[in-house]
Amino acid sequence: ILDITPSTWGQRKIIRSAKDKALAAKNKSSAGPATLMDDVLTAILTLGVSFSCLNRDNALVVIAATEYEAAVIYPRKGGEGCMESVVMGGSSGACGERVDAGLLNDYLRLGVAELINRAAERSEKLNAKEGTNGEKSQTAAALNKGAVIASALSIALCTINRFMVAHHAGVSALADTSYSSQRKDDEGILALMGGKSGSSKQQQQQAQNEARGVLSSRALIIQASQDRTSDYNALMNCAFAANKSDIVIDGCFIPSGWKDPSNGKEDPKTSPFLEQIVDQTKGVYLSVPSGAAQVGGALSEVLMSVFLPPPNIRSSMNLPKLNNVDFRARCFETGESIDVAQICNQCLSIFKVKPKDRCLTCGAKVKKRSSSTGGSKRLKVS
Repeated sequence: ILDITPSTWGQRKIIRSAKDKALAAKNKSSAGPATLMDDVLTAILTLGVSFSCLNRDNALVVIAATEYEAAVIYPRKGGEGCMESVVMGGSSGACGERVDAGLLNDYLRLGVAELINRAAERSEKLNAKEGTNGEKSQTAAALNKGAVIASALSIALCTINRFMVAHHAGVSALADTSYSSQRKDDEGILALMGGKSGSSKQQQQQAQNEARGVLSSRALIIQASQDRTSDYNALMNCAFAANKSDIVIDGCFIPSGWKDPSNGKEDPKTSPFLEQIVDQTKGVYLSVPSGAAQVGGALSEVLMSVFLPPPNIRSSMNLPKLNNVDFRARCFETGESIDVAQICNQCLSIFKVKPKDRCLTCGAKVKKRSSSTGGSKRLKVS
């Protein structure tokens, strides 16, 4: 899952050009930040091809997300190497057969260009309407700033389930009759077959799945923009669903390292929402260091070193650990951490300040009513 928000990457391209020009005058190489088309897509292409070569059954699906929509960009619907061929796989059994490196490169760049163009057109239309209801447009823009990672993750989980159904001869991987819920009496033997007796619960579960022929699925989210506060509930629901299905979600945040000289405000260095998702699904999280680690092929090395190893061998490797995950509630409007909040009883959105007329997330009308015990008023959302 790739965050390709045009405003985020456009700003970084401007910053990169200015920095490179200053460093070139001193005969120094580029120090970042990473750009979408040159650094990030190259790194994803390298990671995808390497992943396909780990096992002949490995399949790859790439989903891109802007601030308005999410779509599968590899494989392309109706084109060569479509989803049906990726799900069913080839017949020769050759390693990496499910992923065509040439098509992956072409489809990635074509899909990213199409989504960015659609996002730019939609932004122009919204800006044209801003004159009539400027206050409402600014509020909605602040609430929906950032990529629709929740929508992209939902598409990813549905795609993974499609693979599971195809692999289990039309039976859902979550059904009671699936392989993952049969032969409970053999769990101990299957765990011993898959590894050491002292392995963790997650390793035992993976060993059981492998012994039964159940596919091992995982997702990688590469995010660059700030968290979309209105999508918090949807993201957590996706995380719970992935955890229930034993799907590991890894997270990679690419910061810009930029500090606005006019107000001293820094771009986000990490994603609290992504940290929570990764912690919930027992994945690996990394905030890529700013500077040279993002350019000149270094980003490809970082992604391959951290995210390429399968989950069942990660306990034997020295990978980044999530020690301090921020689980505090955050306002859906401002993104601030809060202790006391107003909560919508329709969508459970959290707000630091009571909405004026309607819930900013679901649009439910806000009403006030007198308490039965006194003259004070409390928030009611209908």
